[in-house]
Amino acid sequence: MPDTTLVKVSSKGLITLPKKIRSQLGIHDGDYLTISSDKDQIIFRKAKIEIDYENSDDTWEEYSKRRLAHE
Repeated sequence: MPDTTLVKVSSKGLITLPKKIRSQLGIHDGDYLTISSDKDQIIFRKAKIEIDYENSDDTWEEYSKRRLAHE
């Protein structure tokens, strides 16, 4: 059975991922996560993003939104 940790949702809908979980999954400051739901579960996945340094930030932002939507 996996470890279970209780976290509180703030008034703005924010949560803190516990350090133990971030460490186990290799989640670091600035990483992106995808979030989805399945029945009564919330599923977070570490997103794999390829950075395109040749395009402007606006182009990169639109590209990343489309890419995350399809993963």
